[in-house]
Amino acid sequence: MIKRIFQNKKTIFLLILILGGIGYLIYSKNKNNQITEGYILAKVERGTIEKSISGTGYVTSTDIFEVKPSISGKILNIYSVEGSYIKKGELLFVLSDSDIKRQIRDLELDIENSKINLTKTQDDYQRIIRGDDLRKNYENLLKNLNDIFIDYPDDLETIRKTYFDKDLDPFKDNIDYYLYYFPQSQVNSTNLQKTYNELKNNFVLISQNLQEAKFNTQNAKYDLTKNSYDLLLETQDFVKSGLDLIRRLKEDLSLSQSYHTKQEIIDRHYNDLNSIYEKYSGYIDYLSSMVNTLNNYQDTLKQKEYDIQSLKLAIQQKENKLNDLKEDLKDYYIYAPVGGIVQDINVKLNDIVSPNSVLMKIVSNEKIVEVYLNEIDAAEVKLGQKVVLTFDALPDLKLSGEVFYISAVGEINQGVVNYLVKINMKNSPKVKIGMTANAEIITNIKRDILLVPNSVIKSMNDKNYIEIPDEKESIRQLTKEPVKLNYPLKKVFIKTGLSDNNKTEVLEGLKEGDIIVVKKIDNSNNNNKQSQGLFQRLMPNPRQFAPQQRPQNTQRQF
Repeated sequence: MIKRIFQNKKTIFLLILILGGIGYLIYSKNKNNQITEGYILAKVERGTIEKSISGTGYVTSTDIFEVKPSISGKILNIYSVEGSYIKKGELLFVLSDSDIKRQIRDLELDIENSKINLTKTQDDYQRIIRGDDLRKNYENLLKNLNDIFIDYPDDLETIRKTYFDKDLDPFKDNIDYYLYYFPQSQVNSTNLQKTYNELKNNFVLISQNLQEAKFNTQNAKYDLTKNSYDLLLETQDFVKSGLDLIRRLKEDLSLSQSYHTKQEIIDRHYNDLNSIYEKYSGYIDYLSSMVNTLNNYQDTLKQKEYDIQSLKLAIQQKENKLNDLKEDLKDYYIYAPVGGIVQDINVKLNDIVSPNSVLMKIVSNEKIVEVYLNEIDAAEVKLGQKVVLTFDALPDLKLSGEVFYISAVGEINQGVVNYLVKINMKNSPKVKIGMTANAEIITNIKRDILLVPNSVIKSMNDKNYIEIPDEKESIRQLTKEPVKLNYPLKKVFIKTGLSDNNKTEVLEGLKEGDIIVVKKIDNSNNNNKQSQGLFQRLMPNPRQFAPQQRPQNTQRQF
């Protein structure tokens, strides 16, 4: 008895365990399957990117600094004398900068004129959009379209009767009667019936659009003109199919000097179709003229849009060049890289100097960092570039510095050419001579540019592209959660610019605010594996409940 109760409890416990596991499995599966696959989306944004070159060297000091220019030029001013004490950053020499200043002034004037042209082009664009000529032409077009189509149902009915009534033979449609005389004709009564139905349906759609347009003339629908023009062309072709057959029959009767018993009906058919054909020829000529007029407006607008974008791009390029010139202008002003005593001044006014010329020497005991760069990296380094310095022995310390010396001649070591670069640094008592220093030299920096993560850029046939959602997707708001997409992704080929370890500049192909695909999320397989693992853990092992073999005992227990 006790043994049976124990077995029942064990069964109930096992049943509860299984049901609880199944419930948890369903809950987990529903929770995991809320978003099993989708795409992480983001918008193209503007930001700042820095390109840097890394180098490792050592902290050292020197008693004598040689001051050299970074460019060639003529000495215009000298602001120090031998034996004087100068501070770090003090102006020492000025090279003749009249040429570069003239370039800057000319470029600034060019940019100003380009901005004036941009404003004028934008005003012209808005004037065309708001222009009375365009609005009046459009309103006049709507009125004439209404007059044209007011008789269209009657005309279409006349054509239908001419083709499909049985005026000539009680057992044949009229068109089949005419085709009897010309069996080699390309005209087919079935196709004519199909065309008639299409014309009737297209007319209904155009009538609806015409009514909507009459109540909203501010929002011009230029497609209405083209669709109306196409409908009239198709109707004219529809009429011509039967008109040519009847004309041939009339010509054959005339040549053979014969008179048809149904001549009166044949003449009526011919006159009805010919009247409609000529009337629609006039409509088509008018609409063709209006289409050309509106197309000219559209072409003008598109040209203005192109001119606006071209001017904006040209202004941006000129402003970039202006910034480069202003940066180059700094090279004409030579400042003290360190503080100290002026020992030698080796030049005088109007001397022509080059980057190899030693202008003066400064005696100082300030700490500096010396690093060696390979020839590829050294080619991008310039005097005055900012540097971020870190130290192996002082992991929490970060100091700013500036390049003040680049060796003109490289040192060859085991077939590799290296150039010595000297960096002055902000003074810190923690830094000791001989410490290892890591230098990040900022060789280029761009602000307010379009940036995308490096991970989203893909390549195909040596061209870079980014995947974006189809424009038919209804994406209202972006979140960090995966988004389900209903249409295949699209590729947008881009032109890239500056890059760092994380982001890349986009020069062409995208604009600010465009939505791009950052990552594809697919957790369906993981969810299945997790669910399967959970199910296997919750399900009992059949071997645990296999009946054990009873020990052989012949004695009965009471």
